[in-house]
Amino acid sequence: MIINTEQMRTLEDASGLSTDELMHEAGMAFANALRRYIPAGSRLLFLCGKGNNGGDGYVSAAALSDEYTCSVYAAEGKPKTDAAGKAYDALDKKLLISEDDLPKVLKECDAVIDAVYGFGFRLPLSREIKSLFRMVEHSHKPVYSIDINSGCEADTGACDSDALYSEVTFALGYRKPFHALGRNHRRFGRTEVLPLPLKEPAKGNVHEMNEEIFFKHLPRRPANAHKGSSGRTVLIGGSYGMAGALGLNILGAKTVGAQYMEVMLPDEIYPILASKYLTPVYHPFNEHNWREALERSLASASAIAFGSGAVYMPQKYAIRDHILQEAGVPIILDAEALRMLVNNYYFLRFVKAPVILTPHIGEFSALTGKPVEAIKDDPVSTALSFAWENEVYLVLKGPNTIIVSPAGDICINESGNEALAQAGSGDILTGILAGLLPLTTDTFTAVCMAVWLHGYLAELGTRDHAVQNFDLEQFPALADKLFHSHGF
Repeated sequence: MIINTEQMRTLEDASGLSTDELMHEAGMAFANALRRYIPAGSRLLFLCGKGNNGGDGYVSAAALSDEYTCSVYAAEGKPKTDAAGKAYDALDKKLLISEDDLPKVLKECDAVIDAVYGFGFRLPLSREIKSLFRMVEHSHKPVYSIDINSGCEADTGACDSDALYSEVTFALGYRKPFHALGRNHRRFGRTEVLPLPLKEPAKGNVHEMNEEIFFKHLPRRPANAHKGSSGRTVLIGGSYGMAGALGLNILGAKTVGAQYMEVMLPDEIYPILASKYLTPVYHPFNEHNWREALERSLASASAIAFGSGAVYMPQKYAIRDHILQEAGVPIILDAEALRMLVNNYYFLRFVKAPVILTPHIGEFSALTGKPVEAIKDDPVSTALSFAWENEVYLVLKGPNTIIVSPAGDICINESGNEALAQAGSGDILTGILAGLLPLTTDTFTAVCMAVWLHGYLAELGTRDHAVQNFDLEQFPALADKLFHSHGF
């Protein structure tokens, strides 16, 4: 389970334990975890901050001092909270080192314990702490972090460029968004959750998706099903030289067993796709009859995807505008449709149907005018602001794809691997989205399901196939095997 800072504070308040008692529980849990990773007798350097995370460090250092050679550096001076102050006062002062001692101790230690900042930290880092963290980085000593790597924010995953990197980060009680965003910020080797005596949190705005949740929400096809009982997926895209992108949309929709597909495409690529994919109903068009073809496509649509391969599509702006004005079902805008929104996306907030945008960071940068690095520094907050301001669902694609809703819901996807870093991967995802949206009335859940499945199938595929040569056309077969294993 993933919770945010507000939920964590609520759980601590509702635990029935004092801050001192919670600090003792956290510090002892961390000390016990370190015993599994670091041999007894090793030399440990504890870096402790002035808040409660520093207090956790003081408790751990005291608990381990009989088994390890522990040195403790108060990185920001004496603690500022009562509980951390008590932990500091209870510490054997012989363990404390001065700033002058720090370089020598750091050089001689076997591991560094990061207890400077916890889940309450907000950027930026001070100049003095940045200097300290650079010293640690240049020492090349393994670091073990308590709860959150110091220099990073718990809720957004935003990290200072000098934030500490750890071998292991031990999440206290529950994981936070920071932990789920590990592939994005790359500040730890792995995470481990340390249970604390806290109640299970109430449902918040941070959602998870995994195999169990996916199949819980995927409806089974009823015995009396017919070809239209699960709605109709409409795919609109392609152009001369770009037929493959729309073909991958079709492949993505087939991956989730879309029962009824309608495909609107320019005349010149119709023979290519119709000869490869036999089951969709096609609506070929040109610059003169596009409206008639579009109206046929929209008449019974349950979900619409527009933009893949549409670079040279005739009347593409008129088609986009007609979709956004007339459709009453979820609309996915991808690829060329996103480029068509650059400097002109404000009208999205007036569209009556749910709109899902699927940019990678480069496309999102072009769309919003924000620098790529600024988005990478704080992707969650950036995505949330955009989704709320423009009343859209945003799928910000990356190593950890971030899905946000206009209402402020967040899902950080943790499936997938580098096999998806190839042209066409996003077109497959768009097709999966368009195929899943007719199956549920909850748009956000369907989007989270699609993104998770897209990544998970890549994981399954690379168990037996090379990441380097991963073939996207495997997706339907991989999904067939997975779905069959769950009785679908």
